[in-house]
Amino acid sequence: MREKQPKQKQRLLFLPIFLISLGLALSVESSPRQKAQELYNQAMEILQESLEREEILKAVALLEKAGELDPSREEIWIQLSWKYWLLGDELPKNTREQRKKRLEWFEKGKKAGEKALELNPKSVGGLYWYTVNLASAGEMKGILSSLWLAGTLFGNMSRVDRRDPYYFYGATRRFGSEVFVRVPTWLTSRFGFKPEYIEEDLLYNIERWPNFFTNYVYLARVYWWKGDKENALKQLEYVITHNPEAMSEEKAENYRMQKIARKMWKEYTGKEFPER
Repeated sequence: MREKQPKQKQRLLFLPIFLISLGLALSVESSPRQKAQELYNQAMEILQESLEREEILKAVALLEKAGELDPSREEIWIQLSWKYWLLGDELPKNTREQRKKRLEWFEKGKKAGEKALELNPKSVGGLYWYTVNLASAGEMKGILSSLWLAGTLFGNMSRVDRRDPYYFYGATRRFGSEVFVRVPTWLTSRFGFKPEYIEEDLLYNIERWPNFFTNYVYLARVYWWKGDKENALKQLEYVITHNPEAMSEEKAENYRMQKIARKMWKEYTGKEFPER
């Protein structure tokens, strides 16, 4: 027993050194992921407070860096797909050059969504924002009304609905309403879409999430498309006159919708709110 003691002492002396070395190795190995998490958190803090273009661009830069450091994180690519779409969607689309710039953002959004789906084939956010970018790119290319694209769009949204029917406060219902007012009725009717169904879905969204302004804005578009101007303006008036911070977790989105509602009011009436 005495002869073995030196070896045991050596092993005991070696153990702390081994543990320290292992800790350093793990620290070095995990540092890119930790940094990516920090960058992601910083981006989300920015987006929680504001969705103005300058702030989105700052957040996107942080998210892109996070994606370089930790490309295996699904949520980074979902957020990028979403924010690329926002950056493209708010641009004008009157000229060929303007549509080209929008398309560039939507193509980036598609790729980010594809990345999320590669990491998780059942990614709800990945599939949703990939499909939104696909539809927006299709509009810029002039193929939104094609039967094959419409089939893909509605098929993808059905898959999102099966996985999470309440994703982003009824996002699939809003998507359906937007496609409905942008493509010919003969095409949407082939997929079972009718004006009354769209209205019913959006009213359900509003009933379930009364302080989320985006659903009111989408419903206003549907009413205006139907020729129901009074109800369209009623939805916009609600958004403009209510407190965006009533839903604190979505205040940035609500402020963005207030801004959009004011633009729509002027577009519909030719006047500044509250004049008609």
